[in-house]
Amino acid sequence: MANDIRTDGSAVPLKHASARGEVTRNSGNFTRGSQLLSHEILMWLSGAKKPLIVWAVCLALTYTIILSVTLSENNFQLICMRVLAGFWDWCGLDLMKRVHLLLPDNSIRQTAMGYVPYVPEVMAACAKAKRALIGSFLLATFVAVPLAIWYIDYAKQRGSEILDEHHERGAMLVERDVLYHAVASHNRKSFVADAARFFPGYDPDAVLKMPFDARKAAGIHHPYKLAGIPYPHRLEQSHTMIIGTTGAGKTSVLRALIAQMRERQDTAVIFDLTGAYVEAFYDPARDTILNPFDQRCPAWSIFNDCTSYSDFVAAASALIPSDGGATDPFWAMAARTLFVEMCMKLIEHGQTSNAALAQNLMTADLKKVHAYLAKTIADPLTAPEAARMAESIRAVFNTNAQVLRFLPDTGRRFSIREWITGEKQPGAILFITSQYPDLEMNRALLTLWTNLSIHALMTMPRSHALRTWFMFDELGALHRLPAIEQGLQTARNFGGAMILGLHSFEKLVQIYGQENARNLSSLARNKLILAAADLDTAEQCSRYIGNREVRQMDEAYSYGHNSTRDASTLTPRKQVEPLVIPDDITNLPSMHGFLKYPDGFPAARVVLEWQHYPKVAEGFVTRRVSPAGIAKRGSEGGPPAGGGSEGGGRDGAAQAPAALAEAAIEPGSAAANIANLQAANILSAPSENQQAANDQVAPAETPSKADTSVSEQPRDLPIQPVAAPVAAPVAAPPSDVARSNGLDGVVGVTTTAPAPVEDQALVEMRQATAERSDDGMGMGD
Repeated sequence: MANDIRTDGSAVPLKHASARGEVTRNSGNFTRGSQLLSHEILMWLSGAKKPLIVWAVCLALTYTIILSVTLSENNFQLICMRVLAGFWDWCGLDLMKRVHLLLPDNSIRQTAMGYVPYVPEVMAACAKAKRALIGSFLLATFVAVPLAIWYIDYAKQRGSEILDEHHERGAMLVERDVLYHAVASHNRKSFVADAARFFPGYDPDAVLKMPFDARKAAGIHHPYKLAGIPYPHRLEQSHTMIIGTTGAGKTSVLRALIAQMRERQDTAVIFDLTGAYVEAFYDPARDTILNPFDQRCPAWSIFNDCTSYSDFVAAASALIPSDGGATDPFWAMAARTLFVEMCMKLIEHGQTSNAALAQNLMTADLKKVHAYLAKTIADPLTAPEAARMAESIRAVFNTNAQVLRFLPDTGRRFSIREWITGEKQPGAILFITSQYPDLEMNRALLTLWTNLSIHALMTMPRSHALRTWFMFDELGALHRLPAIEQGLQTARNFGGAMILGLHSFEKLVQIYGQENARNLSSLARNKLILAAADLDTAEQCSRYIGNREVRQMDEAYSYGHNSTRDASTLTPRKQVEPLVIPDDITNLPSMHGFLKYPDGFPAARVVLEWQHYPKVAEGFVTRRVSPAGIAKRGSEGGPPAGGGSEGGGRDGAAQAPAALAEAAIEPGSAAANIANLQAANILSAPSENQQAANDQVAPAETPSKADTSVSEQPRDLPIQPVAAPVAAPVAAPPSDVARSNGLDGVVGVTTTAPAPVEDQALVEMRQATAERSDDGMGMGD
């Protein structure tokens, strides 16, 4: 990127648009500037004269030494007479005054004072003194100039250091190259230790020259690179969190990691919402795509991966989120129980297919479902006597599990557990994909697949070698993943490494809650922080990078009319501050960020390099399907036992659950409470027995055209809870004659009925669920 205003660090004139007026000062700009300028000049001269003093001292010392070595005593006398003659002439005294000169040959010459400078012996002695002075000057300069340069440099360095921030303790932020060399040195030492352990007697360089397969098979670890900087030895399994808004560079980072994974022949489970990873890396010979609306999806069923009761319980917690689309955990817990018990019954009857699950639970008549689940813990949940509650529970399940009807039942059978734990080609990838238009319907299934893959890894023998990557480009697109909370804690012991991509921290909080979101972020110890779009995420990222205790110097000036008032003062102070403030993170350019490794390594600024990956496959190949397992209410969807007339549970139920089963609900959204509101509405309405009692009390009248209407419930309107009616008009259920004539769903004549006596079992059940505290946790969490 060009060195522009974002990176050059140049001064920029800033003026706040909200500024008003000017601050009153005690002195004008000229007074202040002249005083400071005079003070600075005097301070500069005070420092500059010290090198001159050093030079003068060196000159005096060298001149004295040279004169004492080169001149004799007679030469000193002649030089002194030359100096005296010059002084005599300067004072204007009698130049003809007779003087006697002692010559070097000890003879005495009489001459006038004015002729002393011209005596040959005097001139020779003075010439020696001049040559000594020149030599002393040069020697003093050669000695003093280097000292002066050193003094000036040291003074400037000292002046700069005294104002520098001094790191006392805490986190550190260094340049990229500093972190790179520190990690490389650490990895080199770890490699030497591994080489000595796995190849005793071999030189580390000889081990490095061995084939990659031989080193990998022996247990030698080959560190990956994140943002161009190697992971510290075996810290990939400390998990990684990549935080950045759209276009910040997360996809580029993950693509680079996938390319390294292919080279190192590891495996990966990749959650892909855009098709970018499938387009760049999909290999039909070794990779698998799970997407119910993709033609390349194999035949997968929940029964391929779950065989025991505990397996289905774990799967139910992922398929039906903690709130199950409701605020009361009862409905989610009941829907999970209904699902688990039905799956176990289907296994007993050998009906292990998606269509069988849809026909026997999602679309079957309630009485047949009840007969199928007789003598199980789901028996009370499907009782026809509490049909409205049973339909509400099934509605909660259907809204989350409806996508199971669209899975293919033909073709190659696939098991996530077998793929994770079994033998597969090196570098194989399991792509879990969905297009954004299908995400609302697929969300629960994608969550289930991811949950199953993580749980499957944790059934394998413990290993410190890296086996499988789990990469989530956008974790917030999935429901709450119970397995990811466990996987971040224990997956490293089974060879798992997770990469969690986030757009914002608030989305993580919305799905997992405040405490669990912080727990997840703390378990992912490697952090790559790119540009954030919101301040809350930037503040959290700033805390991830860390704080430090720093000592700073504050420089102050004082000046006055008297020079004694002129002074400069330096005051030290300590404070704790973040290494990076949130605004620095929100203003990061694309492909720029901060990298933080654990185990005491400092944070560093990084710049990502964009790399083009050729398209090798289509991201999505649309598969047009119809939902499986759709049957009429009276069709054979259950076992022969318990069959009866089909006028049971569904006839007295409201029509909203059937419509609700076709709507995808996202937890936390406004529509997420439809299932709960409908359940409350149905639960508070009169039961079938009460309706029958009402029919006996209020005789039916012949409906007329004026008072006959078709009840249609708008699907997009929220359903408000309705209390038990008291002397309110109620719609009589359709008679058998009307049902036989195909008029099922047509509301009969409204009649005024007395207040019904509500079934005591329903009263106790509603009170029990109302008294439960809404802790946001469902069964299996």
